[in-house]
Amino acid sequence: MQNSILKISLILFFVVSVIFSTIYTPQAILPTLKQTFNISIIETNLLISGMLFILMITTPFYASISNRFEKKNIMVFSTFFLFISVLFSAMTTNFYLLLICRIIQGIFIPGITAIMLSYVQEIYPKSNVGLGMGIYMAATSFGAVIGRLLAGWITFIYSWRIAFAFFAFLLIIAFFSIIFGLPSPKKIKTKKLVKKGNLLNYLCNKQILSVLLIPAIVFFSFMAISTFATYHLAEAPFNFNAKELGNIFLVLFSGVLISPLAGKYSDIIGRVKILFFGIGILIIGISLTLSSSYILIIIGITFVTIGMFTVQSVSPTYLGELVPNNKGTVTVLYQTFFYLGGFLGTLIPAITWKYYGYNGVAIFCIILILLGITPLTFQLIITKKKKENVM
Repeated sequence: MQNSILKISLILFFVVSVIFSTIYTPQAILPTLKQTFNISIIETNLLISGMLFILMITTPFYASISNRFEKKNIMVFSTFFLFISVLFSAMTTNFYLLLICRIIQGIFIPGITAIMLSYVQEIYPKSNVGLGMGIYMAATSFGAVIGRLLAGWITFIYSWRIAFAFFAFLLIIAFFSIIFGLPSPKKIKTKKLVKKGNLLNYLCNKQILSVLLIPAIVFFSFMAISTFATYHLAEAPFNFNAKELGNIFLVLFSGVLISPLAGKYSDIIGRVKILFFGIGILIIGISLTLSSSYILIIIGITFVTIGMFTVQSVSPTYLGELVPNNKGTVTVLYQTFFYLGGFLGTLIPAITWKYYGYNGVAIFCIILILLGITPLTFQLIITKKKKENVM
């Protein structure tokens, strides 16, 4: 049994890492792609924001798809077409064809990421479900790192086409790993789908909405800083090359370490305190990136990463506690708001960058975070006063 769990865990970690690396592959080489295709920053950023927008739209649909088809088959199907689209990305000579490939990837990625969340809970014994979910979360962080890091290294040594081809190679390995390495889940009775009206009810709930805004704004800021920091460091006086820009994303390994720690301490001192702690670290990190020292900028990006993963590790649990009888629905809402933040975080700051440069992007993010936490702060104050009145 232990050997079987170990095998499944290793395959799970590899597959999830590869899938998440696909999302972020272009981020470290955006300046290279901008120069190659002779396009604007706004157009270049569509390679990230366009995919995140599609992820935001398609993720909820996989909830109903998973109730109709076997989860393993969905993942196999999705991984194969993800492989094809990444392979075509390496072959294209036209930016808009590359963008279409990225959009197609955004359609099929939730076929693994969204399905895997429930799949893990079905294939692991009840006593090891926590282990499976921990491996999944660690793999998402690891994949985000290697996607940026390896893309930067390979582009520096060879070319961006070889970088995409390399990730296509990893995807075909993941494809066969799912087929031959992962078991089919036991058939279980599926619950009736939640009515759409419930989703609207949650969105009209001020307390839930105030919490949903936090992961969206935090991921917005993370994507804005991590994206435009590459442009900032690629310019004078820093003049970082593709390899050096890729190396910066080594700091994302801090997310692998901070996620379980944030969850652990939120059990001890409370979700809200850890949530605001993460937001504070995020603001400090963004402020440090305003420095003229590249060392302080990298430290700032590290703080931004720690703050982001701290908030994202606590937010879903906090939402689940607010809606204990319908965690599946709020999870869908959480993922939708999360991807919405990422999509806007690569799109809107591009306009700010055009007129105010990197400093404008960083200051804009800080102001947005402060505005974003205001509704939650008010809700917490109101809740506290109600408890005091009852006492």
